[in-house]
Amino acid sequence: KTIDEIYDLFAVRIIVNTVAECYAVLGIVHDMYTPLPMRFKDYVAMPKPNMYQSLHTTVVGSDGTPFEIQIRTWDMHKVAQEGIAAHWKYKEGKSGVDAMDKELEWVRSLMETQADIMDADVFMNSLKIDMFSDQVFAFTPQGKVIPLPSGSTCIDFAFTIHTQVGSKMIGAKANGRIVQLDYQLKNGEIVEVLTSNAGHGPSRDWIKIAKTSEARNKIKQWFKKECKEENIARGKEELERELKKIGLSLNQPGMEEILAAVCKRISFNAPIEMLASIGYGGLTVNRVINRIREEVAKSNRVQQSDEKVVEKLVSAPKPKKSNSGVLVPGVENCLVKFARCCNPIPGDRIIGFITRGYGVSVHRSDCKNVTDAMKNSDDLSRWIRVSWADKVRDRFQSSLQISAKDRMGLVADIATVLSTIKIPVHQMEARSFGDGYAVVNLTLDVNGMEQLDFILNKLRGVSGVMDVKRQLG
Repeated sequence: KTIDEIYDLFAVRIIVNTVAECYAVLGIVHDMYTPLPMRFKDYVAMPKPNMYQSLHTTVVGSDGTPFEIQIRTWDMHKVAQEGIAAHWKYKEGKSGVDAMDKELEWVRSLMETQADIMDADVFMNSLKIDMFSDQVFAFTPQGKVIPLPSGSTCIDFAFTIHTQVGSKMIGAKANGRIVQLDYQLKNGEIVEVLTSNAGHGPSRDWIKIAKTSEARNKIKQWFKKECKEENIARGKEELERELKKIGLSLNQPGMEEILAAVCKRISFNAPIEMLASIGYGGLTVNRVINRIREEVAKSNRVQQSDEKVVEKLVSAPKPKKSNSGVLVPGVENCLVKFARCCNPIPGDRIIGFITRGYGVSVHRSDCKNVTDAMKNSDDLSRWIRVSWADKVRDRFQSSLQISAKDRMGLVADIATVLSTIKIPVHQMEARSFGDGYAVVNLTLDVNGMEQLDFILNKLRGVSGVMDVKRQLG
């Protein structure tokens, strides 16, 4: 703006005892000086969300200089100068619980917004928009004033009234005429929200249209609750797309462990919850990518130091015979047992550990227990090179975890698939969650990686199954 458009270079503040005196003084001021049109603001009748109240008017002095006049009560002045907390102290003993609840409404809304937005940058940007922008005042058909940031749309208006009103909105009227949902409201307009119980709920485009963080947050929460499966798929697609840009993939070895570590750092219980949050917009994919970069770098540093040791142990010359199917250097038909922590099967890279009195314990070379033991052990001589023989025994136990949408007959269909391809099952455990999803854990016999891959593909074809993965324990 030019200097001629700044009207509060000079200002007068008038403090009175009552609200009635505020308006009486306003009349006196307008009688003494000529008011500038469109420069009067009544924050007494329509307070700002942070409880600020005053009458603002700009008048022209006798020498032609415009100046602003603020008129307020002592109570209003206390709030303006020292904030909401000072107002509560000022009013202590005079307000009941209902009055305080009303005063807390703005702070409570702020806290709810912060609790549902995982990304700090997104929260701060939305806070700046809501707190530091000019306002418009729209009215419901019943005459209730709805204060909104300048530029707010019918979507913001609807969700400010109530979440259910916003989620059922199919159209809107401003001063009796039909308007688009992205129509920006003007001061004094009477807005009617048209709703329908047969509607399909909000559109994802509404998140971009909405001006207030409250409306955007409520839209995201609706998608979080109503479209969990779609959110997971969308989040997975977004994350995979961004991972490709940095040369990574969700399906690459070790990514499950990296995602689990990332979830722990940003307070998610499981990767599937994190993907859902990305899908409905509660978490930015860039934040996850940055954490993945950090975990990959950390993993690479550990792997480089361990790989040298492991490589020496897994690349030994093979003995000729073994009843167990595992060849131990220098020993034929050595007593061998397979570690339950990782359940190695033919096709896995393996490593052996000499136990006290029980022969050699065989692990997958990427088993977490192997990595941890090598880090914390001063004696690496008990780790030895082992390998698979050309002929191995027929069956090895392997554990699988199936994530699926909960439904009647899910376990029966899984069992039918395994029975059809004649796979022995030692144990099957199903657990149902309240959000419509279930997990089935299996322990079964396989003869190697080729058969295991065949089983995984068959199980992924069962209706409702979202993911099948091999368990290390």
